[in-house]
Amino acid sequence: MIKVIAGKYRSRNLLTPEEGTEPTKNRVREAIMSALSDLIPGATVLDLFAGSGALGIECLSRGASSCYFNDANVMTAKLVKKNLETLKENNGIVSNQDYLAYLNQKGLLPAFDIVFLDPPYALKEAYQESLLLLLNNGLLKENGAIVFEYEGGISVDVTAFAKVKEYTYGKTKVLIARKSL
Repeated sequence: MIKVIAGKYRSRNLLTPEEGTEPTKNRVREAIMSALSDLIPGATVLDLFAGSGALGIECLSRGASSCYFNDANVMTAKLVKKNLETLKENNGIVSNQDYLAYLNQKGLLPAFDIVFLDPPYALKEAYQESLLLLLNNGLLKENGAIVFEYEGGISVDVTAFAKVKEYTYGKTKVLIARKSL
């Protein structure tokens, strides 16, 4: 179990999947939320590889208006629903699809202010494929940000972004690409 760090759900426990995912560590989540603090209030968020849903729930706890959660694993998607139910949070929409199918739902998804990309680390191609679909399908708002969390290295083309910042926390790296300064 992990805890929500701040906001209206501060210190509330979240269930985590028993295997197959590694939740984002508290200090990394706190740093990400701090870097996005100006975007979170009222934001529409996408947690594409949701796992426990901790990143999206952290945004909802801090005032995001809605969060779309997606995870390809049916049990993990059910776990996110359970976490939202436990918190009595009604602004979370949970889906259980492959990320490519999810991002290709033309006209069914809103444009997002914040997108979290934290796929299983072995799925390196998911970062660039997701980035291209988000941009090509108009799923990122003009002032939006994409947060890439990874270990080792990834290959993503962030030339379309005005501000790119990379952070390192032990083995975990976080790249935040914002469309505007």
